[in-house]
Amino acid sequence: MPISARLPSSSSSRHTMSWLILIGANVAWATSYVAAKYALSAMSLPLMLALRMCISGAVLLPFLLARRASLHLTWRDIPQLALLSLIGFVVNKMLEFGGLSLTTASDVALLITGESIFTSALSWIVLREHVSARSVGALALGFIGVYLIVERSLLPSIPAGGGIWRMVGDLLVIGALMIEALYTVRGKALLARHSPLLITTASIVGSMVFWLPVAGWEFLSTGWRMPDLFGWLSVLWLAIMCTCIAYLAWFQGLTKVKASAAASTLFIQPLLGPLLGVLLLHEELTPYTIFGGMLIIVSVYLISKQE
Repeated sequence: MPISARLPSSSSSRHTMSWLILIGANVAWATSYVAAKYALSAMSLPLMLALRMCISGAVLLPFLLARRASLHLTWRDIPQLALLSLIGFVVNKMLEFGGLSLTTASDVALLITGESIFTSALSWIVLREHVSARSVGALALGFIGVYLIVERSLLPSIPAGGGIWRMVGDLLVIGALMIEALYTVRGKALLARHSPLLITTASIVGSMVFWLPVAGWEFLSTGWRMPDLFGWLSVLWLAIMCTCIAYLAWFQGLTKVKASAAASTLFIQPLLGPLLGVLLLHEELTPYTIFGGMLIIVSVYLISKQE
């Protein structure tokens, strides 16, 4: 068979593999909320975050050093990169997983889709990007979905039996999504000049400046009591699979698939995440929670169609 006749098949195979890689990355991210719940049962929140980010940074550092020549960073980029590292992998993670420690993995998996909503809102407000009436309607729909997940009812109420802490946890996760949206908007100029993968890797490695002292303090304050085997396995899963491999897979998949098309795979997280929460953590999903999650998914889909 001529080589030219085999090219379409080879190209199609690589395209299919890229889609499988993107799906795999989102499956890994969907498991992170359940894995974090297991890790938090074995260690404190600061220690879990410090171990996750330090292990991730240590794994990615050789990759960053090997590709440092292609970064082309200038001294003017350093403060911006430091800011991205702070808000994206320090403040954001503290709010997101601090909220997770108070709420359910199912709530977090559903709410996490709202990041696209907050990113769109900030892009319209801060970057003055064009916005249509349909996009505004979709945004409002998404905020209604967020409200239903937090309140779990149509009317505002204070949950009984300690449910207030679950609401506080949901609100912390929403704060994390806003910070993540700010990370995306502020990083847009920097990411336009440099590889998104390398900048993300540099941000994770840079966050070790904060997390290494936190890890040291936690070990000293707890008398060097190490997490048990299950705790270590959970943290290693978060660091290696959900951070290193998932990010590398995501950007590798984007080399063959358009970002606008790849965004559809993000819906795996709010679909698989709650299912894992119910099956593995025996969490309960209310009709309002499910309906709110559906509204967020529809909202993100409608907004993405306007891009």
